[in-house]
Amino acid sequence: MSVHEEIREQQKKLKGQGFKAHLQYFWDYYKIHTIVALAAIIFIVVLVKDITNNKPYAFYALMINSYSSNAEEVLESEFTEYAGIDTTTNSCFIDTSVTYNTEIIDEVTIATSQKIMANLSAAELDTMAADQNTFAYYAHQDIFTDLRTIYDESFLNEYADKLFYVDKGLVDYIASDAYQDFLMNGSYDKDNKYAVMAADIYATGQYPDTPVAEMDNPVPVGIIIDDSSVIKDNNLYQGTTPVVGIIANTTRLDNAKLFIEYLLK
Repeated sequence: MSVHEEIREQQKKLKGQGFKAHLQYFWDYYKIHTIVALAAIIFIVVLVKDITNNKPYAFYALMINSYSSNAEEVLESEFTEYAGIDTTTNSCFIDTSVTYNTEIIDEVTIATSQKIMANLSAAELDTMAADQNTFAYYAHQDIFTDLRTIYDESFLNEYADKLFYVDKGLVDYIASDAYQDFLMNGSYDKDNKYAVMAADIYATGQYPDTPVAEMDNPVPVGIIIDDSSVIKDNNLYQGTTPVVGIIANTTRLDNAKLFIEYLLK
């Protein structure tokens, strides 16, 4: 019996049985289609609502592994006032809910990584703060601005003991074909110090705290903010050393620098 013949047969059986019988038949035969259609409608409604209500970002920061999602509203309110952001036309988003584990790759870590990469690709992100090891991971992906290009010598000297450096040699090696080969087959040049360092990082998930004097090409990409009153007052990064940096492709550099200024209070 074909599908059409089966439907006609069922319709004959339903004749004269009332609304409930017809409703049950409809549900039995079309429930999957109905659920899919309803889900699609809900998705479209939510999407349209988001598009119509969404304001362009005046500032967007991620504070990874801060372990204090309750601080978002306080930080957004304070920084909005500090930076003079007009919230009638723009939005300020400081996300303190994101977690990332450089040692264990689980669903949360993958989702966080995808979220960050999407925002980086869209040039939506302005600054990122994280515990030192997580910050080092992203710093070695070369996503942060060299602070020497946006701050004067006076500022850099004032915070000289709080600057976070990466060795450009290691950053370049991690971006190289040689490192990709290592990821594929596990082999590397044991006479290349950067290859040895990268292999150790891959094995442990921990980035070495290399003294600046031992780096071939040190680049300042972050500021350690463990003394920040904003961090302390909001119970952020307890038991860890937080570092903040400005995203290399930010389109709102002025507000990004204001956020650094706000955190250094």
